[in-house]
Formats: sequence, C-alpha cells, structure tokens
Amino acid sequence: METLLILIDSSPFMVLFKDRQGRWIWMNQSFIKEMDLPPREEILGKHTQDLLPESKDLCREDREVVARGEPLLGLLRKVTLPSGRKRWHLTDKIPIKTPGNGVAGVAVFIRDVTEQREAQRKLERLNRVLEAVLDVNQLMVREKLGRNHLLNEICGILVKGQCYESVWIILLDPQTGYLLDVFSLTETKAEIKRCLSPQFVSHLTTDSKDGFSAIKYEDLLRKGWQLPKRYTGKVLISSRLEHGKKTYGVICASLPRNVELEKKEKDLFLTLANDIAYALHKLDVRDELRREKIFWEKLFNVSPEGVVLCAPDGRVLRVNNAFCHIFRFSSPEEVIGKNIDSIVADEITFEEARSFTEAAARGERVSVESVRQRVDGTLIDVSILGIPIKIDEDLAGVYAIYRDITDKKMYERAMKENIATLFRVWRQTIELIASVSELRDPYTAGHQKRVAELAKFMAMKMRLSPESVDAVEMASLIHDVGKIKVPAEILSKPGPLDEVEYLLVKTHPQAGYNLLKDIDFPWPVAEIVLQHHERLDGSGYPQGLKGKEILQEARIIAVADVVEAMASGRPYRKALGIEAALKEIKSGRGTLYDEEAVDACLALFEEGLVIPLFEKVIF
Repeated sequence: METLLILIDSSPFMVLFKDRQGRWIWMNQSFIKEMDLPPREEILGKHTQDLLPESKDLCREDREVVARGEPLLGLLRKVTLPSGRKRWHLTDKIPIKTPGNGVAGVAVFIRDVTEQREAQRKLERLNRVLEAVLDVNQLMVREKLGRNHLLNEICGILVKGQCYESVWIILLDPQTGYLLDVFSLTETKAEIKRCLSPQFVSHLTTDSKDGFSAIKYEDLLRKGWQLPKRYTGKVLISSRLEHGKKTYGVICASLPRNVELEKKEKDLFLTLANDIAYALHKLDVRDELRREKIFWEKLFNVSPEGVVLCAPDGRVLRVNNAFCHIFRFSSPEEVIGKNIDSIVADEITFEEARSFTEAAARGERVSVESVRQRVDGTLIDVSILGIPIKIDEDLAGVYAIYRDITDKKMYERAMKENIATLFRVWRQTIELIASVSELRDPYTAGHQKRVAELAKFMAMKMRLSPESVDAVEMASLIHDVGKIKVPAEILSKPGPLDEVEYLLVKTHPQAGYNLLKDIDFPWPVAEIVLQHHERLDGSGYPQGLKGKEILQEARIIAVADVVEAMASGRPYRKALGIEAALKEIKSGRGTLYDEEAVDACLALFEEGLVIPLFEKVIF
C-alpha cells in the first residue's frame, strides 16, 4: 500500500481520497500544487468546504457516490481555487469499497483541462464566426431588397449569432469620404453619429496594409472619443470595406469580454469585410444597370419614332407607343408575336418589305423610304431604319425605327411642283428674251436655239450634272442677247464689216451680261453669256480669260456657237457647211477650244444625233 501511494504521489494527475464524512484523508502532490493548497500535513482531516469556496456541488456528489456505491465519471466544471484562479477540471469520483462491499470513502481523480477547454472555446467561437460569415454570404447571394436591408440583416446575423456584442457598418461616399449612413442592431443612428468625429473615422479607415485595426475602449477615451460606457474593457475591431479602388465604408465590432482576438478570427473578419464590400459593389452595379434599364425603357417608350424589336424571323418582340400611334394599333399587345411585314405592308409592298427584313436578318443595315399600310388600310410614307443586333457574332434580332414622313413627302412634292413651275417661268422668260433679240436680227433667227440644242447634247455627252446641263441650255438660248445693243444695219449688213463695225459687234457679250446680271436665275447665266467668246489661249473677248478661268458651260457654248455659225449662212456669206465647222474645232482643240467639248461635239456628229438640227440651214 505504501508503494502504491508513492506512485500516486508522483502522478501528474490530481488524486484525493475522502472518507464517508468528506474528510480529506490523503492527497498527492499534484493535487496540492495545482489547487494552490498548504502542505499536506496542514490539510489532512479537513473538509472540502473548509478549503474550496465552491464546494456545495462537490459535497453533494460525494454523498451520492457513498450512498449509491457507483462512480460519477467525466464531471466537467469551472472552479475557483483558493488563490482566486479560474480553472476547468475534468473529475472522476469512484467509491472506495471495503472487503464486505461497503463504501469507506471516495477516491477523486482530477485532470486540469483548462488549456483544452480554452482551445475548444476558441474553436467554438471561430466556428460561430465562420457560420456567421457563411450566413452573410448566403444572404448576399439571395438579397433582393437593397442595400439598407442587406446591411441591417448583416448586423443582426453577427450579433444574434453571438459573434460580437455590437456591430456597426458605416457607409462613406467612395468619392469624397463623407458620411452617408450608419447601420447597427444595438445602437441608434444618433448614438453612433455622436461618436463619429472625423478623427475617429480617419482612425477606422487607417492606412494599414490590410485596412484592419483593433483598439481598446480606454485608448479611445484617451483620444477624446466618447463611446458609451458599456464598452468599458472591450476591444473594438474595424476593417475598411474596399473593392477595387473604392472604399465604401467601415465595419466595426466589439469583442465580448475575456475574448482575445485570434489571427484566424482577424482573417475571417477581413474576409467578411471584403465580402460586404463586394456585395456593395454588386449592388451599385445592379442599381446602375437598373437605372440604365429604366433609362432605355423610357427612351424606348417616349421616343417620337416608332420603334420595333423583332426576332431574326421578323416576329415582333416589342413595340413602343409611337409605333402603335403611327400605324393606328390600339396597344402593343395587338402587335407582339405577329410578323412585322404582315402588319404594316400591303399586297404591293409586301415583297419589298420582306426583302428588307431578310437583309437585316443577314446582318445588313437597312435604310429606306417607302410606303406602308396602317391597320385601317390607309397608306403612309415612312422612312425605315433596320439595325441588326448581334451578340458574339450571332444575330439576336433586328431593331427597326419607323418615322412617318407623310408631311415631308407632301412638302417635297409641293417643292418639286414649285421648282418645276419656276423652271417653266425661267425658261419662258429666257425664250422671250431670245425671241426679242432675234427680232432685230432675222438673218440669225434660230441660231441661238440651234446652239442651245447642240450645247445641251454636248453637256449630256460629257455627263455633266442635270443642273449644269440646264445652265448650258438656258445660257445658250440667250447667249447673243447683247446684240440688241448693236445697230440693226450692222447685223444685217450684206458685206464684210469694217473695223469699227466689228468692234461694235464684239461688245455684245458685255452688253448681254449687263442686261442679265440683275436677274436672279438659278444658274450663272450672266457670267456664261459674258464668257462665251473667250478662248483657252486668251485670244478671246471681252476679258481675255484663259483655260480653267473660263466657266465650263461657257467653253461648251463656245464650241457649239462656232459650229452653228460656220454651218449656217450669214448676210455677208453663204454657209460654210458642217465639214468646215468640224475641221475648225478639230484644229483648235486644246488651244482655242475645250478638248472635252470638242470630243463630245465630234462624237455627236459621228453618231448622227445632231445632224437634224442643221438640215434646214445647210441642205
């Protein structure tokens, strides 16, 4: 027995023997040391209640073991030692049996599991924090009510999950850093805002590498930050809510008393902050997309143009109110699902409309003006713009814009009619002027008309614009109008003109210009008339212009004038004939006369197109 006690005395486990009355009859050195007790001889025979403050449950357990004769195993309790230390003990109580199977006392075997219990407690706390982070992430995934609801719920999860005694989420403007809003389950906004001095916020958004800080309540007081007294003895941890280059705010939490911040918990807190920041970013993106969607929806619906979104096969997916108004549909629902061509094209334009739809479905951009049919059968002029919509090179649909251009077309038709009327008036005016000038010179009657016809055909052969062709023709009809300023006896003189008479005749381009310059023709008629006797080498009159200084229309009339004058008879000579006239312009090609004009004139005669103009004067 003595040997056994020696072995037990050296055991690292605590061992205590008690008699039936609870008196300590023996204990090993580990028990004495770990329980902070006096030497063995001073405590033998003592009762538990004499030495351990919290002994009520211990004595009850001893009596139960003695009475039942059965052990009590795995008793885990937190005890306060005589020194005041708090420890966790795992205890087994076994009855000490007599040879007659009676109970002589209780053997108590104790293991100090404070470290294991603390590790378990920390693990349990980390698990709570981890579960809360997971719950927050699940909340963020399914959150649909918006930012405020999300942040209030996060505060609730972290506090109700017994992770932190209080949690604040402080939102700042990412651009200016100004306070936007605060969220908490345990404090009112007013209480939090009283604490949020610029210095406090600056500390919370410290420039530490990971954006994390931990500060004690007492340190906050020393800095002049007035937090409620319930935070006495606590540590406040915080982390920036950052995503990308934006700081959305700060999350703050107070640790429960007697909880030391572990690195793993810090990492979880930083993860939580990053997740919240990402959620705020996603909400910003979602809100921006929602605003953009609303913007485009409103733009679609309030557009004054008729807008249609069609599937590639022409089936209408969406239309706006303007489209319904243009085509007189009562509502978009009346159109959706139908083929766009079948509802706006009549029998005459259906194939054309279908070809436009097919072109857009091939990815081609379509822009046309045509006629379409309203639901009541009336026809309207419309402009149509079809834009293919592609996603990753695949055609998703066609965006079409219809504009009612009925008024525009009516205006254009009216304008064309007015222009045609004005053109007739101008032509009649010019023909009248030509007739008046030829009354004074009967020998050259028809000269201007033949020049006008030949010059017009030359301009067309040279592929001039319709406006330039008209200018050539109109100027040709009155190119010699200035001869009304020349005495009639000179114009009808049967013999050659003397030098003075010739000089008087040469004044007719300038005289014609002076007569015409103040008339507002749509063509430069006066300038053309002034230049029709100019020559490329500068030998012409009245200005001696050269090459490109001469208007193209005047260069054309110059060739036609020479050909007609030589081919026709005059009072002072007989007709020289077409052959001589063409020989003249050939010899002067590029020196006196415009090359293109000469080539066009020669081609017309070779083709026989203008010979009928001269049959009465040369045959």
